[in-house]
Amino acid sequence: MPLWHQQLQLEGTYGVFLARFRCVLALLFQAPGSEAFVMVRGNRPYRQRGRSDRAGFTLTELLIVIVILGILTRLAYPALNALRAHSESAMIGLGTTLQAAQREAVARGHDVRVIFDGTSNRLQLHFDTNSNGTVDGTERVRGVALDRTVVFGRGAAPARAFGAANINLTVGGSTLVFHRNGSASASGGLYLTTTRGASGGGDAKWAKDARAIEIVRATGRVEWWRYNGVAWMRGF
Repeated sequence: MPLWHQQLQLEGTYGVFLARFRCVLALLFQAPGSEAFVMVRGNRPYRQRGRSDRAGFTLTELLIVIVILGILTRLAYPALNALRAHSESAMIGLGTTLQAAQREAVARGHDVRVIFDGTSNRLQLHFDTNSNGTVDGTERVRGVALDRTVVFGRGAAPARAFGAANINLTVGGSTLVFHRNGSASASGGLYLTTTRGASGGGDAKWAKDARAIEIVRATGRVEWWRYNGVAWMRGF
């Protein structure tokens, strides 16, 4: 049975609209000369019970189809940027963790050490209750891992003023210490990007995945930055 005949056997208001909706989609996406294309162009008139023959579509039906396609496109768009959302989430999560560490140092009156591991893409929090810089038996240590789709790095995004390396601290190598007065042991920052951004070979189309976290030494303030493809924009 031809395609147009199967579609036009649908009865009732819903069936009529569904058949015509399919035909409009065929008109939009099928090549001229195909069966569905020929049908919707009016070569085969459409008959509905109790109504006269007519061909083509009303403006209302076309507008409904356009609106539905717009909604579907809008729903599908976030999935295209799922990885970028992961780097955004990692920036917020890591930035919040650093802020919490700074506040813990002030509230508890002792150092909180943050050790970054750029190889395994994780960090370790050491709550140094006696502020001696070593892990003693009773002191808490907590590990925090980045999302598996996020790594330390900036991909094709340009470097910020604090440095070009993945992790840049003026003192202490990869260890940052928050003191009880709220200050940090070093200034500097770090970059985050997606795995596609890091392995893209400098591909500019993934540069927008890059995020940065910057630390102000005197106050221990943590700032978040996003790269928009042109410049770094402050997020917090």
